[in-house]
Amino acid sequence: MKGKNNIFKQIDTMISVVALIVLICITFIGVVFRYVLGTPFSWLEEVQLALIIWIVFCGGRYAFETNSHVAIDMIYDMFPNKGKKVLLMIIAVVVTVVLAFVCFYSIDYIKIMFQYSISTSILSIPCGVLYIPIPVSCILMMIQYWINTKQELKDLDKNTMDKNINKNTNKNIKEEV
Repeated sequence: MKGKNNIFKQIDTMISVVALIVLICITFIGVVFRYVLGTPFSWLEEVQLALIIWIVFCGGRYAFETNSHVAIDMIYDMFPNKGKKVLLMIIAVVVTVVLAFVCFYSIDYIKIMFQYSISTSILSIPCGVLYIPIPVSCILMMIQYWINTKQELKDLDKNTMDKNINKNTNKNIKEEV
């Protein structure tokens, strides 16, 4: 079951990687057709836009999983472990609120796109389909962020315990000498 769970967890990453490969290939082919053969693709920009949306939002959860998002740790590192825990929880709540906000309004936006049958001008792709990864990835990012936060809190507890053990060990060694 663990293997299946891992594959399911990485579907968004696989989609992002495949979309990136397709984006690179069609962009290269588009450049060749435009500048070498003199016949540009009229549909290329629409597909590129769609692929970029899917790459960014499908790759977002993976970036949370690997802690690849930009972070400023200088202030966080100045706090003791108890302060770090409080700060972690505050940050987790703020991240959740922002992602929930984006998720909620992107769902409304997608509904409007489908309601008014808005589609791309050349390929007639429903715009709602292009934006589906936004709410899905926001939900996955919220879940992943809370998993990371829970793990970080455990690591802080472990570090606190390790420091206490080291203090007691050093204290005992000094008493024996």
